[in-house]
Amino acid sequence: MKKKLCFIRMLVLAVILTFVVAEVFSIYHIGSMPTLLTTLYLVSLFSIFSYLLFSGSYVISEKRSIKKIISLLLFFVALVIILGYLVVLDVDYLNWYMYSSPFYINVIYRSVEFLVPAIILIIVSVWLFRKK
Repeated sequence: MKKKLCFIRMLVLAVILTFVVAEVFSIYHIGSMPTLLTTLYLVSLFSIFSYLLFSGSYVISEKRSIKKIISLLLFFVALVIILGYLVVLDVDYLNWYMYSSPFYINVIYRSVEFLVPAIILIIVSVWLFRKK
Protein backbone atom coordinates (compact mmCIF):
# COMPACT_ATOMS: atom_id res chain seq x y z
CA MET A 1 0.00 0.00 0.00
CA LYS A 2 2.87 2.33 0.79
CA LYS A 3 4.37 1.89 -2.69
CA LYS A 4 1.03 2.57 -4.37
CA LEU A 5 0.57 5.75 -2.36
CA CYS A 6 4.10 6.89 -3.26
CA PHE A 7 3.39 6.09 -6.93
CA ILE A 8 0.19 8.16 -6.87
CA ARG A 9 1.97 11.07 -5.16
CA MET A 10 4.69 11.11 -7.80
CA LEU A 11 2.11 11.09 -10.61
CA VAL A 12 0.22 13.98 -9.03
CA LEU A 13 3.48 15.89 -8.58
CA ALA A 14 4.39 15.24 -12.23
CA VAL A 15 1.00 16.58 -13.37
CA ILE A 16 1.40 19.70 -11.22
CA LEU A 17 4.95 20.29 -12.50
CA THR A 18 3.77 19.82 -16.08
CA PHE A 19 1.09 22.47 -15.85
CA VAL A 20 3.28 24.89 -13.89
CA VAL A 21 6.08 24.67 -16.45
CA ALA A 22 3.58 24.94 -19.33
CA GLU A 23 2.10 28.06 -17.75
CA VAL A 24 5.49 29.63 -17.04
CA PHE A 25 6.74 29.07 -20.59
CA SER A 26 3.37 30.08 -22.12
CA ILE A 27 2.85 26.70 -23.74
CA TYR A 28 -0.59 26.27 -22.22
CA HIS A 29 -2.83 28.57 -20.22
CA ILE A 30 -5.08 26.87 -17.70
CA GLY A 31 -8.71 27.14 -18.75
CA SER A 32 -8.12 27.34 -22.49
CA MET A 33 -8.73 24.52 -24.94
CA PRO A 34 -5.39 22.92 -25.95
CA THR A 35 -4.55 22.30 -29.58
CA LEU A 36 -3.14 18.99 -30.78
CA LEU A 37 0.42 20.31 -30.65
CA THR A 38 -0.09 21.72 -27.16
CA THR A 39 -1.42 18.36 -26.02
CA LEU A 40 1.68 16.72 -27.46
CA TYR A 41 3.87 19.16 -25.53
CA LEU A 42 1.95 18.50 -22.31
CA VAL A 43 2.22 14.73 -22.68
CA SER A 44 5.94 15.03 -23.42
CA LEU A 45 6.53 17.23 -20.39
CA PHE A 46 4.50 14.87 -18.20
CA SER A 47 6.49 11.86 -19.36
CA ILE A 48 9.80 13.63 -18.70
CA PHE A 49 8.77 14.78 -15.22
CA SER A 50 7.33 11.40 -14.26
CA TYR A 51 10.47 9.67 -15.56
CA LEU A 52 12.67 12.00 -13.52
CA LEU A 53 10.65 11.41 -10.36
CA PHE A 54 10.54 7.64 -10.76
CA SER A 55 14.20 7.28 -11.67
CA GLY A 56 15.17 9.55 -8.79
CA SER A 57 13.19 7.47 -6.34
CA TYR A 58 14.69 4.32 -7.85
CA VAL A 59 18.23 5.59 -7.35
CA ILE A 60 17.51 6.86 -3.83
CA SER A 61 15.59 3.83 -2.58
CA GLU A 62 18.06 1.21 -3.71
CA LYS A 63 21.78 1.58 -3.96
CA ARG A 64 22.48 0.85 -7.59
CA SER A 65 25.66 0.56 -9.57
CA ILE A 66 27.06 3.49 -11.48
CA LYS A 67 26.21 1.78 -14.81
CA LYS A 68 22.51 1.76 -13.98
CA ILE A 69 22.58 5.40 -12.90
CA ILE A 70 24.37 6.35 -16.14
CA SER A 71 21.81 4.38 -18.15
CA LEU A 72 18.99 6.30 -16.47
CA LEU A 73 20.71 9.60 -17.27
CA LEU A 74 21.25 8.57 -20.91
CA PHE A 75 17.58 7.70 -21.24
CA PHE A 76 16.67 11.11 -19.80
CA VAL A 77 18.93 12.85 -22.31
CA ALA A 78 17.22 10.86 -25.09
CA LEU A 79 13.82 12.06 -23.86
CA VAL A 80 15.03 15.66 -23.85
CA ILE A 81 16.36 15.25 -27.40
CA ILE A 82 12.98 13.92 -28.52
CA LEU A 83 11.27 16.90 -26.89
CA GLY A 84 13.72 19.19 -28.70
CA TYR A 85 12.80 17.45 -31.95
CA LEU A 86 9.13 18.26 -31.36
CA VAL A 87 9.87 21.91 -30.60
CA VAL A 88 12.19 22.41 -33.58
CA LEU A 89 9.76 20.66 -35.91
CA ASP A 90 7.01 22.97 -34.67
CA VAL A 91 9.15 26.02 -35.43
CA ASP A 92 9.98 24.58 -38.85
CA TYR A 93 6.30 24.03 -39.55
CA LEU A 94 5.50 27.64 -38.69
CA ASN A 95 8.26 28.90 -41.02
CA TRP A 96 8.40 26.15 -43.68
CA TYR A 97 7.26 28.45 -46.48
CA MET A 98 10.56 30.31 -46.13
CA TYR A 99 12.51 27.29 -47.36
CA SER A 100 12.67 26.23 -50.97
CA SER A 101 12.31 22.53 -50.14
CA PRO A 102 9.05 20.74 -49.30
CA PHE A 103 8.20 20.29 -45.65
CA TYR A 104 8.75 16.52 -45.64
CA ILE A 105 12.42 17.15 -46.49
CA ASN A 106 12.68 19.23 -43.30
CA VAL A 107 11.00 16.42 -41.34
CA ILE A 108 13.49 13.87 -42.70
CA TYR A 109 16.43 16.17 -41.97
CA ARG A 110 15.25 16.87 -38.41
CA SER A 111 14.56 13.18 -37.84
CA VAL A 112 18.12 12.30 -38.77
CA GLU A 113 19.43 15.20 -36.71
CA PHE A 114 17.44 14.45 -33.53
CA LEU A 115 15.85 11.00 -33.57
CA VAL A 116 18.87 8.95 -34.67
CA PRO A 117 21.02 10.12 -31.71
CA ALA A 118 18.06 9.62 -29.37
CA ILE A 119 17.57 6.04 -30.59
CA ILE A 120 21.29 5.36 -30.17
CA LEU A 121 21.17 6.72 -26.61
CA ILE A 122 18.15 4.57 -25.79
CA ILE A 123 19.88 1.44 -27.12
CA VAL A 124 23.04 2.18 -25.12
CA SER A 125 20.93 2.92 -22.04
CA VAL A 126 19.06 -0.40 -22.28
CA TRP A 127 22.33 -2.23 -22.88
CA LEU A 128 23.96 -0.65 -19.81
CA PHE A 129 20.90 -1.26 -17.66
CA ARG A 130 20.76 -4.97 -18.52
CA LYS A 131 24.52 -5.53 -18.31
CA LYS A 132 25.56 -7.11 -15.03
